[in-house]
Amino acid sequence: MSFGIKGKFIVGFDGEEHRLLEDGVVVVEGRRIKHVGKTYSGEVERWIDASKGLVMPGLINTHIHASSSPKDKSFLEDVGARHFYMSSLGENLTALGMSMRNEDKETFARYSLAECLLSGNTTLVEIGMVGSLGAEGAVKVIDEVGIRALEGPGIRDGTWERTQGANIQTKWFEPEVGLKGLEEAEEFAKRYDGALDGRIIAAFYPDKVDTCSEGLQRSVKEKADELGLPVSIHAGQWVVEFQNMLRMYRKTPVEFLHHTGLLCPRLIIGHGWAISGHPLVAYPPVGGGDLQLLAESGATVSHDPVVFVKRGNKLHSHSRYLAAGVNVSIGTDSAPQDMLNEMRMASYVSKLADWDCHSGTSREVFYSATLGGAKGIGRSDLGRLAPGALADIAIVDMSGINAVPVRDPIRNLVNSCQRSDVKTVIVNGKIVVEDGRLLTADQGKIAEEVQRAAEGIYERIPENHYLNLKADEVSPQSLKPWRG
Repeated sequence: MSFGIKGKFIVGFDGEEHRLLEDGVVVVEGRRIKHVGKTYSGEVERWIDASKGLVMPGLINTHIHASSSPKDKSFLEDVGARHFYMSSLGENLTALGMSMRNEDKETFARYSLAECLLSGNTTLVEIGMVGSLGAEGAVKVIDEVGIRALEGPGIRDGTWERTQGANIQTKWFEPEVGLKGLEEAEEFAKRYDGALDGRIIAAFYPDKVDTCSEGLQRSVKEKADELGLPVSIHAGQWVVEFQNMLRMYRKTPVEFLHHTGLLCPRLIIGHGWAISGHPLVAYPPVGGGDLQLLAESGATVSHDPVVFVKRGNKLHSHSRYLAAGVNVSIGTDSAPQDMLNEMRMASYVSKLADWDCHSGTSREVFYSATLGGAKGIGRSDLGRLAPGALADIAIVDMSGINAVPVRDPIRNLVNSCQRSDVKTVIVNGKIVVEDGRLLTADQGKIAEEVQRAAEGIYERIPENHYLNLKADEVSPQSLKPWRG
């Protein structure tokens, strides 16, 4: 099928950078973009009117846990463990996760993918669905909802264990456990990479820097190089991890990744804020420190600001990472899974970190959510509107109450637009969101199922919390109940 889009504003790619084209057209043939320009004299089967819209590349989300993150909404806001430096890892989040049922995970996965598409997000680095739903189950959900996703099973040879009340340390398994996980990841890649007409991209997911041993990290790097796959790992995500890595290895998380060789251009680091020089870790850099190692390695840092802002924390800073030469992308991690919201927060927290209105510019953040993400996953045919690129496109209304007045549509997108302003989303040349409605799933039904699943989780909190606390004790309501 072929179709054209007539747009008021089009973010075209000139081979080197994004450029803003006013009153232009984008033509799609099959699953790829055929033409971007002022006019088009050829024939198409359909024209889409975006004469009041911004036509842009689909956003690339480089860190999301689709089958589990919705449980966090309405529960983890305004709470955290002071003894874990305000993080919910290892405590509140653990209790929530243990309170989930298997059937909840597919419900949450569908909800997450729907949420992402509705915010103009067309590609995901999705972590956890294969482990939760099985390979076939994960691929089935991705197929039905219509998004593009990097997928693979998790790999680890260690886990966190809690001792002495508030002590989190790594419990190591036999090396064979990690190697078996790597074998399963390789099998997934060989079976599913390129499936769904290219919408499945296989990736390796070593779990965390402190639950994957030196030997396992080296093995993952070797196999990823052999198969040409992207890799993502959690690292630099909380103070406890940073401290434990120093105790175990006398190296920061970034230094350890550099030591094992996994810090390389095919690696996406989930979070990457807890590095030498960050105020919370009280560990000054030597020379260029972790930032220099990140920049020289070519690795990508997925900046996922909202989940950390809720903890009273932030990356220091989006612009400083970019200025150091680090490739920075954007991810959602936790609820709400809304890329527009993440982009806005990435911009604002960078300004706050630097005390500078010129920090975290709309241009920088937009690049991170498009070309930065594409570079991170090793794809030169995504994150841009150019002939030959895959037709992953989002159209945002620039005439509504949220957007007007418009002078610079990228500034409006980052600072003013809401998810409701995303009117059309196209993945692989197929329209999956039209007039702001998801065409591939029943939004109302998904919302009802998520609500029921979450209510069951809240009821099961006491049996899974290490202190047997009830949901309202772990996460008190904002307002006291009034019975009458």
